[in-house]
Amino acid sequence: MQRLRANSLAVRLTGTLVAALAALLLLAWSVSLTLQKHFAESTARYSALALSETLTGGLHGMMLANDRAGLDSSVKAITERSPNIRVRLFNKEGSIVYSSIPAEAGQRVDTTSEACFKCHAEGQPIEKLPPGDRTRTFTLDGIPALGVIRPIENEPSCSTAACHAHPKEKRLLGVVDVSIQLVEQDEVRRQTMALMAATGFATLLLVAAVVILVVRRNVHRPVRRLAETLGALGGGDYSARYDDEPIAEFSFLGHHVNRMANDLQKANAELVDWAQTLERRVEEKTGELKSAQAQMIRVERMASLGKLAAVVAHEINNPLASVVTYSKLLLRRFAHKGGPKAGDDSEKILEAIASESARCGEIVSNLLLFARRTGSRMEPVNVNKLVDRSLFLLKHKMDLAQVRAEEILDPALPDVHCDPSQVEQAILALAINGIEAMPDGGTLTIRTSPLGERGAKIEISDTGVGMDDEVKRQIFEPFFTTKGDGEGKGLGLGLAVVYGIVQRHGGAIDVESAPGSGTKFVLTLPGGIAPGEEF
Repeated sequence: MQRLRANSLAVRLTGTLVAALAALLLLAWSVSLTLQKHFAESTARYSALALSETLTGGLHGMMLANDRAGLDSSVKAITERSPNIRVRLFNKEGSIVYSSIPAEAGQRVDTTSEACFKCHAEGQPIEKLPPGDRTRTFTLDGIPALGVIRPIENEPSCSTAACHAHPKEKRLLGVVDVSIQLVEQDEVRRQTMALMAATGFATLLLVAAVVILVVRRNVHRPVRRLAETLGALGGGDYSARYDDEPIAEFSFLGHHVNRMANDLQKANAELVDWAQTLERRVEEKTGELKSAQAQMIRVERMASLGKLAAVVAHEINNPLASVVTYSKLLLRRFAHKGGPKAGDDSEKILEAIASESARCGEIVSNLLLFARRTGSRMEPVNVNKLVDRSLFLLKHKMDLAQVRAEEILDPALPDVHCDPSQVEQAILALAINGIEAMPDGGTLTIRTSPLGERGAKIEISDTGVGMDDEVKRQIFEPFFTTKGDGEGKGLGLGLAVVYGIVQRHGGAIDVESAPGSGTKFVLTLPGGIAPGEEF
């Protein structure tokens, strides 16, 4: 059974109904008590008036006979038989002539007391009071009491009596005062109040139980079932449905909930189908992309090989053609003249053959470096010395190009484990690029600084023409060049070889450049390869 929450509809509805019922029962109880009290007081007044008339009639004969002893004994006998009734007879002056309490005889009535205040305060003659106004309620010895006054008027029988005749002018002879202590009536009233309170409380409990059962059956249970159905739908169970409900309002809500569930189930099925279809199509397209990528890689490899073969054929063809030409020239000279003569240019021809043959070897070496097919021998190297040697080799070239060299070498630079010939080749390649980027002269700056405990950083910058972003993105690609064609130019492998050298040493190379602002290459060599390790 689901626990009711304080803010649930069933609890609020039940609480409101029970509270309203309690307020109505309390109001009815209060009105009933008020009406009962008024009825009891009216009944008591009528009974007291009737008792007063009866007592006056019973004592009337004794008063006419002036039987004082009989009056006194009769008055006392009334209280002895009924302790809750007190009878007193006053004369016109307010003195007590007879009383059921002997101690009061002869005393004068206090007109300011609670029992006498009403009549005397209003100043109306007692004989003119209507019967309904001759009663009063007061407290007698701490007990609620009802008092009735009965005026004794000067009737003809009194004025003509022989025993104690009164003048005809005297209209009021005295007053009969009857006081009744409402002991039993007060007790009955308390019992009635208690009984009505118990009955009202029991009625409230019974009606509250009926309300709770009705609300729980007709409100809480349908709402809970609706909430469970919606919760199941929210949790992904699209087969959940709300059962038929005899209550029209909840049946209407359940119908719409079930229709929404059908729509959700249909939409979910469509989404699942689309997801499966999309997954299948993605797999198909992924396979097609992988196949296309593999095909593109094969095509790029073939294109690279074709381009490499064309470049190699072109580059090697020139020096080989020179070698063949010079060789044929020497053969002709030897055939016609019997060997080289003094003063001819045979020596220069031999030197050209040697130079062109060396250039062919250099082209092949660069290609091998680019293909990473050569081995390297690692050893501790002072990078500052490599920089000095590189600038020394380029001194004649810088003089011809009107380029000034500036060295900023850190003397605390640690030795780096590297291949000195490859690192020198990288420095030379970057320096030559810098020199060629300054056709009108400029400054080539090489700076070294430590990189951790075993590494070094080499910065090579120039004040040349610089590069735009498009050129910077392609400078490390094989066969990309901006130098044009010519002897020793146009191959596009220089920076690609430098990039390969740096990568094999576990380092990195970065470039900073902008058109007209020069270029700066930054090489980082971590030096983390152990001495003597070959890679």
